[in-house]
Amino acid sequence: MSSRFEKVSSRLQRLDAALAERVRSLSAAAAEPINIWRVDAAALRFHLTRDKAAKPITVVLGGTGTGKSTLVNRLVGHTVTAASFRRTFTSGPVAVVSEPADLPETWLGTAHLPATQGEAPRGQTGAVVVAIDPQTPATLIDTPDLDGDQPTNHAQADRAFRWGQRIVFVVTPEKYQMTELIPYYRLAHRYELPALFVMNKCEEPAVLDDFLRQLGDRNWPDAEVFAIPRDDAAYEPPADESLDALRAQLQLPTATESTGGIANRVADVIARLTDQVIAPLREARKQADQLCQSLRAMEAPPLGVDVNPITEELRRRLQQRSVLYLVGPQRVLDRVRQVPTLLARLPRATWDWVMRGNVPADLVNPKGAAEGREPPDFVATLSEQFTVVRSRVDDVVRSSPIGAKWVAGDADAYQQAMIDPATAGLIAADELQQLREWLEKKWNATPRDTRVLHALLKHLPGGKKLTQWSEAAPYLLTIALIAHHALFWHIDLPVLGGYTLLTWITERLSNEVSSRTKATNRKMSQRFERLAHSQIQNVCQWMQRQAPSFAELEKIEGMASELAEGASN
Repeated sequence: MSSRFEKVSSRLQRLDAALAERVRSLSAAAAEPINIWRVDAAALRFHLTRDKAAKPITVVLGGTGTGKSTLVNRLVGHTVTAASFRRTFTSGPVAVVSEPADLPETWLGTAHLPATQGEAPRGQTGAVVVAIDPQTPATLIDTPDLDGDQPTNHAQADRAFRWGQRIVFVVTPEKYQMTELIPYYRLAHRYELPALFVMNKCEEPAVLDDFLRQLGDRNWPDAEVFAIPRDDAAYEPPADESLDALRAQLQLPTATESTGGIANRVADVIARLTDQVIAPLREARKQADQLCQSLRAMEAPPLGVDVNPITEELRRRLQQRSVLYLVGPQRVLDRVRQVPTLLARLPRATWDWVMRGNVPADLVNPKGAAEGREPPDFVATLSEQFTVVRSRVDDVVRSSPIGAKWVAGDADAYQQAMIDPATAGLIAADELQQLREWLEKKWNATPRDTRVLHALLKHLPGGKKLTQWSEAAPYLLTIALIAHHALFWHIDLPVLGGYTLLTWITERLSNEVSSRTKATNRKMSQRFERLAHSQIQNVCQWMQRQAPSFAELEKIEGMASELAEGASN
């Protein structure tokens, strides 16, 4: 190998290593074009480093039903690869070698599997089945069809072509015009590969002559064409175009690929890297960044959840049990000096309690208008709202054609990036549990102002009776205190002196519940926002795996430029 191609090979190896490093952080869909290119690059390295003295590897290429496997068996003299009248029978490359050293272990870049003793192999997808037979005239590679309905077959045949050092094109009178072979005729000419053409199942020379004419129109005017008649045909080809002539031709030493052919391979590999790897990945990176910007613009969606209905009943209970609330300006202060008039204007239920001792249940424990109504299902509400967040994220991703393509090609990883809406419901369950514990504690507690007053009543004449009244109806206790002039200075002053202090104390008592309600709402909202942020981050991280960064792409481009420079110098 010339020093020029040694330089190309070393640079190609460094570029391949750099791409292999980046593939680890990409999704399977994003890594696929890189892996395909790496196979082509490995084929190029094989041609750059292959020993010129080694036997050339001959690849048999053709369409379905052209008899590729049958031709290989006839060349060897007995069955070495499975053949059948069924179309698309060979499912993977089958190598027939005279000894194991004839096929390098790295050839085709896939696993090499030995053929089962006594069985004719059909081949295996993703591997090379190797059959050893000393009678083979050359190292022959039987391949799947080029024109079948299974894309994997075409991919394997194409891969074998790019690794081959000599090509045998097989056609039949029915399929010698098949369009799938035309690109490979052109590539074989471009890479200056030794090529042989076989018209299998031939029945008349006219078809062979037309095949020769078409090859001349496709840059193969001096093509070596061989004819193999059908077993029941009356046609017999000339001796120099027969099966024996083909076998003898395969046994002759062949010229290795020329410098011009190798240079064309290098140029094609570089062009393929630019067009099929770097350019699409640049566009993918651009689209991924734009989609991430759109997603991040959705940060902090409004939650719209209020747990106030849960705490409303507690607020009413604290108000009913608080003496200071009942002596506030709404109930007593504006008539504090008119106790008889106030008593006369009390509701009839209160008059009955004072005069006759009848205590209606509604007076002792008045019912709120909201009592009996079920509070909202906040767990379901948060789960539903997070489902909306997920839907909006999914809409942004799928609104882009490339985003929809990524989702289809990397569906499992995309679903893993999506957070279960039940996680949002757990936020509500956790916060409501904390609120419930606080409510239970407060529900059974006596407000501070009432506790202070109870302590004072113990020292008053008749305090035991007043204490019983306070436990039954704090509203009536207030009236009794005022009527008997039993208010002490630290209570009397705020009652008689005005509204300011009592209003402040009353609001403070009521706001204890309001503050706790607002705190719960705020914590639920903050945790929901953090969860929505995590959802957006997860999807953005998933999109980051669809293409390398611009810096990494620029590094790859620089290495590709060095490779092209080494090939041209």
